[in-house]
Amino acid sequence: MKPTGRNRRAASAGRRVRRRKKTAITLYRSFILIILILGGVFLCSKIYELWRIHEDMNLTVQQKQELSGENQKLKQQKDTLSDADEIAERAREQFGLVKPGEIPYKR
Repeated sequence: MKPTGRNRRAASAGRRVRRRKKTAITLYRSFILIILILGGVFLCSKIYELWRIHEDMNLTVQQKQELSGENQKLKQQKDTLSDADEIAERAREQFGLVKPGEIPYKR
């Protein structure tokens, strides 16, 4: 039995509706996929930025510890050099200075 004109149109209309639904679903899936990819790229960039900040923080903490140790050594040296007896001793050793009444000699 051959489909009549009316049946043919109805079958054709049904195919068009299915095709439109299929196209709409494909566009919807594509849109969702694009959103997911963009979200993943954004998330990865933020994770990388966070990792960079963490590395920078670790480096800064290490530099702070080194500088604190150096600062402590310099404070000890300052305390040592503020003592009058130490200044006199260094002046004798480095510059060959003598107190009044002393006889200078070379070693």
